[in-house]
Amino acid sequence: MSNELLIKLLDKVGCSKVPLYAREACGYRATVVNSGEFRRIHALPRVDWLEFVEQYSDALQELLRTSRGGQDLWPIQTAALVSASKYGGAFLPIGVGQGKSLISLLAPVVMDVERPILLVPAALRDQTKKHVLPQAEKHWLLHPNLKIYGYSELSLAKNKTLLDDLKPDLIILDECHYLKRKQAGRTKRMVRYFRDNPTTKCVAMSGTISNRSIKDWAHIAEWCLGPNSPVPIRWQELCEWADALDEGVNEKAAVHPGVLMRFCEDGENARQGFRRRLVETPGVVASEEDSLGVSLRLIGRDDIKTPKKIKDSIHSLKNTWETPNGDILSEAVALWRHVRELALGFWYRWDPPAPEDWLSARRAWKSYVNETLKHNRRGLDTELQVWNECKFERPIPEWKEWRDIRHTFKINTVAEWEDTFMLDWLCNWMDKTKESSIVWVEHRLFGRKLSDMSGRKYFGAGDSSILDCKDKVIIASISAHGTGKNLQNYCRNLITCPPTSGKTWEQLLGRTHRAGQKNDEVTCEVLCHVLDFREAVERAYGDARYLEDTYGNQQKLNYCDRIGI
Repeated sequence: MSNELLIKLLDKVGCSKVPLYAREACGYRATVVNSGEFRRIHALPRVDWLEFVEQYSDALQELLRTSRGGQDLWPIQTAALVSASKYGGAFLPIGVGQGKSLISLLAPVVMDVERPILLVPAALRDQTKKHVLPQAEKHWLLHPNLKIYGYSELSLAKNKTLLDDLKPDLIILDECHYLKRKQAGRTKRMVRYFRDNPTTKCVAMSGTISNRSIKDWAHIAEWCLGPNSPVPIRWQELCEWADALDEGVNEKAAVHPGVLMRFCEDGENARQGFRRRLVETPGVVASEEDSLGVSLRLIGRDDIKTPKKIKDSIHSLKNTWETPNGDILSEAVALWRHVRELALGFWYRWDPPAPEDWLSARRAWKSYVNETLKHNRRGLDTELQVWNECKFERPIPEWKEWRDIRHTFKINTVAEWEDTFMLDWLCNWMDKTKESSIVWVEHRLFGRKLSDMSGRKYFGAGDSSILDCKDKVIIASISAHGTGKNLQNYCRNLITCPPTSGKTWEQLLGRTHRAGQKNDEVTCEVLCHVLDFREAVERAYGDARYLEDTYGNQQKLNYCDRIGI
């Protein structure tokens, strides 16, 4: 039986009447059924947020603008603010560079709250306070009691009671994907606060709401919309929906969409039907199309002559799992990391290497911590809390062994250079470029070495001066500046180590391909001189297709012009 025939049969006679062996023969172990949760979601009203723009745009701007204000709200900003006010919360999968920062500052004003807090990535906290806030205050009336914190502050032991002390009645989550991991300490603290304070309102936004699963954001949507969330609140049903909709689900775990096909119109697949159900839900405002009027071009650079020494080192590493100095690797992620390093001409090593008994004790302790945080019911959110519990209450053997040995070795990371071919190539590229350009790097030591050789400034973690830099060509860390920064004064990018995540790509491309870009075209060149780099880009393309199918946000990787990749 073909999959198409199975789908027709399921739609006609119902899932329960199709034998399990027939479903399994077509690759499906289960089927999404017509449950109470599905009926709740299917019955939710559908809205078109463009209607809010027509009805409220002028009045809202008159209400919020200062007497000297000269800015206008964009349509999607108007819709988001009206939705937040009308429904007491909002879930906003709004694309990169489409005005989320201003939404986060104005939401407390329209929602009639007293104690709002805004959470942002730690790297953007200073930028928000020093640049975004002063600029917004010139044009808009802001809430006098708004407090701004970084997500990382929620993870600190000293801030265990931060939310309880502040007692916010509105929590605004900018780049809310920082709370996608329910096992993380900061997410657990947020879950607890919303559980204990169910009347607290929430507005959550991100241009990259998820990597590959609706499970990444289902709990966030529930904080924002409560019983009007467009995804199941019950965990078991959420997992079934995820196995039917998510990207990269193992064939053995595949679930047939079943009743999810009722969301679809003719010619749509389950993801596309679900996307429409999501974006038409009251309280959800999602951007769907690019309106910058600036073209985006992605160019693969495989015209780099890779030395035989580097090729041989990569080949040997993959075959033997042994580093050039003879260290044996035990984890696939370490192998992958070293291959990406060698492709740039170097690799990181610990100098001196860690003793085996130290590594063994460290591994056992980390394993215990992970299992404890995953399953405990004692309110433990962080590794430090687990450590303190062991220290004062439950001194388990793994903790004792790690306590006694952890200070006997200190990690010292050094870069071992095999060849400077890539540094030389990049220096030549920077010398010849005629446009304002950013060279994006993944590795801190590589960025610093490139800066020393080229004479160009490197912007790493904690260096917010990148926002005021007037240099024509700069070097920037992807992890430190690839999210949230307004860098539209640059129009050419070069990515030295391509990310595998579509979410990371969307954010990174959005630094320069965003509102305010004055050039007609933004280009992004990416190194593809080794197979592993090309595979990284292809995996990111898979992510981007999933994100667009499921959430409706047009992904830059999907609509850019691709050349040589």
